[in-house]
Amino acid sequence: MVTRAVFVGLACIAVIATLSFVPNPADKVVFLDVGQGDAILLQQGTAQVLIDGGPGMAVLKRLGEELPWFDRRIEVVVLTHPQQDHLEGLLHVLERYEVGLVLLPRVAHDSQLQAAWLQELLDRSVPYRFVWAGQRLVAGDLTLQFLWPADAPAAGAAAYADINNASIVTRAEFGDLSILLTGDAEARVERLLAGELSSLLDVDVLKAGHHGSNSSTHPALLAAVTPSAVVISVGVENRFGHPYPAVLGRLAGVPLWRTDQHGSVRFLSDGRRWWVGSDRR
Repeated sequence: MVTRAVFVGLACIAVIATLSFVPNPADKVVFLDVGQGDAILLQQGTAQVLIDGGPGMAVLKRLGEELPWFDRRIEVVVLTHPQQDHLEGLLHVLERYEVGLVLLPRVAHDSQLQAAWLQELLDRSVPYRFVWAGQRLVAGDLTLQFLWPADAPAAGAAAYADINNASIVTRAEFGDLSILLTGDAEARVERLLAGELSSLLDVDVLKAGHHGSNSSTHPALLAAVTPSAVVISVGVENRFGHPYPAVLGRLAGVPLWRTDQHGSVRFLSDGRRWWVGSDRR
């Protein structure tokens, strides 16, 4: 059996990879415990997608816990936005793993880290594509639908004044499990999405934006999402005070999973049902 991963805009625009079938009892999404940052591994059959890499090298240890020792290929890497707590670990990923394709937002960010990242992609001949709203990634039964950033300058001028608001926002879906991954997008973007794409935001699981900062997880977004579970990817006793008490208040009554308290958080699906568990609960 062969699974094909396809990147789709208005039509199929690129074949990403051809993957051999290996029996797998469940599809999996893992919010990796990488400290104060984001790193999310999605697995569907033999297709592996890594969204962000967190700070430092912690992502390598966490990937080693989730992947077989012999598996040194990640079909797709998505960088939501070029800040250290999302990007730095991806440089180490490129050193250890063969990466089939990188997806990233078309945004200028003057930093040595981003320059090193782009140079590394060129030096290793890793293909990359820019992402905007309306495109999709399909890998077997896994679909990533990209909801943000908008390609329209009118939205971009105001929203991208903060690099966080250039974050790629993704609806991930396979089987009966749907997840909204918001990067560090803040309330301005969340309100835009809730107003224009509310039907696409109603998902099972929400990754709270910006590590639980009070600048994200706006009530308008929560009203559109109505999540059955929320994940906050955050470091233990971090210097930012994340997650903010106000955010926790807005999430009251929703099952909450935090990487600082629970370690890596795993959602598994057999195509009809889904389960959640973690390192410490």
